[in-house]
Amino acid sequence: MTNKFIRASMVILAESHNPSILSPDWLKRNEVITEKPNQFVLTPDFAVFDSKSFNLVVDRQRLQLNAKKATPTSLKALIDITTKYLELLPHIPYLRLGLNFEWVVEEDEKKSPPDICLTIGSTKDFTPIFPDHELFYGSIIYAQKESYRLRLNIEPTDENALIYKFNFDFNIKDKAVEKIKEFVTDYIELYKFSSQIVNKTVAIKGEEEK
Repeated sequence: MTNKFIRASMVILAESHNPSILSPDWLKRNEVITEKPNQFVLTPDFAVFDSKSFNLVVDRQRLQLNAKKATPTSLKALIDITTKYLELLPHIPYLRLGLNFEWVVEEDEKKSPPDICLTIGSTKDFTPIFPDHELFYGSIIYAQKESYRLRLNIEPTDENALIYKFNFDFNIKDKAVEKIKEFVTDYIELYKFSSQIVNKTVAIKGEEEK
């Protein structure tokens, strides 16, 4: 079995973002994103900035920043962009912060994905419940800490793989920007934690943590 880190993103929910200011010129002048846009849309209620390395989508309630390449270098860039945005706009009433990672685990020698065993009450065999069906199992795991709630969604694919989707959800309502920035700067440590979880759940040696 092998694994691969495939996606990284950050989401900030707020009572009221201001998409109308997020022009390519504003982003560059304030050193938020200095790359030239391949595409951008700017309206009072919606902004999209798409460049070689990043995709930024903002409406009144939601900001999502995606890295186009899932690498440790891109993780650092997401931290820098997000902290800069927070520093420039500290007056926005922020609500929640989502730090997200996605991994794929592939089975090398068989066509079905790695096994997930499911038990509900005393039921372990679901074949009689779904006669004439081929069954594939996924899982959702919630893990709570003082600062965040982790939602881990594990889904089988049509190929020989499982997709691991990590959402570290922080309640940042009424938090000072400096405290929110502390959560953002934990992104690389949470990436390493997600890597450990993937490797331990399927007992494989995955990508080295960098």
